Amino acid sequence: MTTRSPARDGADRCPGLLSPFVSADGAMVRLRVPGGRTSAADLVEISSLAGRFGDPDVTLTSRGSLQLRGLPSPLPRELVTAIGALGLVPSAAHDKARNVVADPALALDDLVRALDEALLADDALAALPGRFLLAVAVPGGAVLGEPWDVAVVDEGASARVLVDGRALVVPRADAATTVLDVARRFLSVRGRERVWNVRDLPAEDRATLLPGGSPFAVDVAPPPAAGPLGEDLVALVPLGLLTPDTAAALAGTATSAASGLTPPLRITPWRSVLVPGGAARAGELAAAGLVVSAGSPWAVLTACAGAPACARTTTPTRELAHAAATLVDPFGPPVHVIGCDRACGHPARPHTTALDPTCADDVVRAQRRTPEEPT
Repeated sequence: MTTRSPARDGADRCPGLLSPFVSADGAMVRLRVPGGRTSAADLVEISSLAGRFGDPDVTLTSRGSLQLRGLPSPLPRELVTAIGALGLVPSAAHDKARNVVADPALALDDLVRALDEALLADDALAALPGRFLLAVAVPGGAVLGEPWDVAVVDEGASARVLVDGRALVVPRADAATTVLDVARRFLSVRGRERVWNVRDLPAEDRATLLPGGSPFAVDVAPPPAAGPLGEDLVALVPLGLLTPDTAAALAGTATSAASGLTPPLRITPWRSVLVPGGAARAGELAAAGLVVSAGSPWAVLTACAGAPACARTTTPTRELAHAAATLVDPFGPPVHVIGCDRACGHPARPHTTALDPTCADDVVRAQRRTPEEPT
């Protein structure tokens, strides 16, 4: 997935747990959840920690990560220790170098795990920028529409590794090694600190990343819509804000597989959660505030944190998004409400932006414009 990168004025300031970003509402940390796979119990524990130490709402990010805001600075040792005990920071050095997004298919779980384990086992890969993104997909999977740097597509006995419009087919067992070899080559030619992604490299350097690769066009499916997916359920989280009630509801609908194990929840890059076996309990999740059917305005409405959480703006973006929810076209183009031109948290799909709106009507008017590809 190649998109144009924004102008930059220095190093990547993307937060981790051990390197918080301090905003107007306090410290902000981001927890990498490789492939979005997490247990219901861990999600409830993270929600509890968020409420105990800061803003009780946990944000689902556009990279399938979890973000906590409004925390004390410096972070309480108890908070860091508790999150570390969940296995979300198995290596301090790799705190930010673990961006792995994946389609929610069960068959990809072992590939996600192999990729993350191999990444953590290599000290050199801790140098990857916090915005360097690895993707694990089914053929034509929706996650291939995200701004990944290296992707691996599961094809059964083999896997297809994708980099910058080129592909290489390898045995499935070699997929993680091949992907991380590309990451090592990226680091070897990266040079400047402000080079965060493959797309930032000169063409001649990008051409060296995947030896033996051939030109390849990527097919991409749309993100899964809210609602049943067989016996599973895609639950959309309005504005990506997981409240204590919605976290508890997700945990309550977790069902046991035939093996007696509880399948993990799958946090997606589209501010939704795939709940294995959750279709039969959709009503409970809807009652908790999650979206479990098509036709909701939250399928097209997103927003940055805005005021008063962010010092860069005085626009209450989330408040205005809520005010516009009954007015926007739920089947129209996505619209992202933002308080400044950084456009934090914007979706990867084509969308319009409502910059510094003063009322709900401004958001509606913004949705009527022609969508643009994200930058």
